[in-house]
Amino acid sequence: MNSIEPSVSAVPRIAVVGNGYVGSVVSACFAALGREVVGLEVDRSKLRSLRAGRAPLHEEGLDELLTVGIETGRLRFTDDVGEAVAASDVIFLCVGTPANGAGADLHALESVVRAIGATVEGDRVLVTKSTVPVGTVAWLGEVLEESVRRENGRPVGTFSLVANPEFLRQGTAVSDFLHPRRVILGGEDPLALEIVAEVYRPILRQGFPGGDPAMLPGLVRTTLASAEAVKYASNAFLAAKVSFINEMANICDRLGADVTVVAEGMGMDPRIGPEFLSAGIGWGGSCFGKDLDALIHAARAEGYEPELLHAVAAINRRQRSLAIEKLRDMLGGLGGRRVALLGLAFKPGTDDVRDAPALDLGRWLLDAGAEVTAYDPVVREVSRLPEVTVAPNAYDAAADADAVVLATEWPEFEELDMMKLADQMRGDLVLDGRNALDPEAVADAGLRYEGMGRPGVDSRRMALSMLPEDPEASVREVAEHAASDDAALRS
Repeated sequence: MNSIEPSVSAVPRIAVVGNGYVGSVVSACFAALGREVVGLEVDRSKLRSLRAGRAPLHEEGLDELLTVGIETGRLRFTDDVGEAVAASDVIFLCVGTPANGAGADLHALESVVRAIGATVEGDRVLVTKSTVPVGTVAWLGEVLEESVRRENGRPVGTFSLVANPEFLRQGTAVSDFLHPRRVILGGEDPLALEIVAEVYRPILRQGFPGGDPAMLPGLVRTTLASAEAVKYASNAFLAAKVSFINEMANICDRLGADVTVVAEGMGMDPRIGPEFLSAGIGWGGSCFGKDLDALIHAARAEGYEPELLHAVAAINRRQRSLAIEKLRDMLGGLGGRRVALLGLAFKPGTDDVRDAPALDLGRWLLDAGAEVTAYDPVVREVSRLPEVTVAPNAYDAAADADAVVLATEWPEFEELDMMKLADQMRGDLVLDGRNALDPEAVADAGLRYEGMGRPGVDSRRMALSMLPEDPEASVREVAEHAASDDAALRS
């Protein structure tokens, strides 16, 4: 596309196209930073909710920001493409790109880009925040060339394209957007990159109420392809880190080691770090699996077989089935058993159940003839598992259960009264699929604790009993023996 002319306003006006999970956060946060924002959302139900200041998903602090943005007049929502484009200098694309056999379905993205091209007049910067395969933004430039309206053979509008991948974690998305570790901007037009950097200026400087000047994010300006690749590489690496510690958990199960201690020791090394070293039943959600598949597909398309990425995905799939194997072995079979799942969302802080491990566990338990109940602090029903009874609290979910499975590490589960839980249960098995519970507290309530890569409570207690009651006294004793031996040698 042609480079834009430097005719945009000093403070660029923003349009956000697609106001689902990513888009609603982008809209609300930029408005909170004082930007003028118009959000485009064609889904009527979402549009009504957004106009009322309600996010289309559960995300901490997002409703409040939406409400403030609307009340101050800095944020409004529309379903009219022309209106959104006309009211903006910079257009952020936050359209969903769901998984398909080729890595990502780009039909919705292509459709909205064609609509934008057909309605624009003047110069715009088009920024992709949607997660797209490497090369997509360049292809969108070709789509715009085809669709932009022309008069007397000349284009009415021109675009510069910028890739700006998002790194938002569900449950902490608002904080992640306002306090990022890095902002990645990819493009071929230096002026367009500078304009988008100007949009981010309050964040880059942390110069807003609640900003942290001691933690300034890094700004990376690079090519379109490199910016797109950063997103996939980041998620692939984090997924690999989780799969690695789960592989270690399975080894620890067989060696009698405690993976939580192993992870703690590993995380002290700054080259490794403690984040994403929590063993359990594996990662889920809409990002890791989709992005791994897309990266694998892209590599294969270029004739390269990414064996490590295949292993990362395979280990994660296996981890869920290992939890079922543990239940089957410890219950002596699953047919006729009643199992309670604590947690349905794929992670705490969200109501997202896409690729949630709990849903796979529930389906496999049902297929094996078990009865399944569940409780989640936010998720109230699961359309994919209509046979599962969702209880109003954890104790009701555990009523007459032969086993309780912790599937999502919501903080409230760490505060459960284990005695009360034991009174509700018919059996005595607690499978801690996230290694988030206190094994001693579970055992003290008369329940059997089984973690992922953690030794049984009896083994733990035996190991602890072998430690000296007064470690300092033991050190002094060793030192005294050494001094005595040294004196004997000198004599």
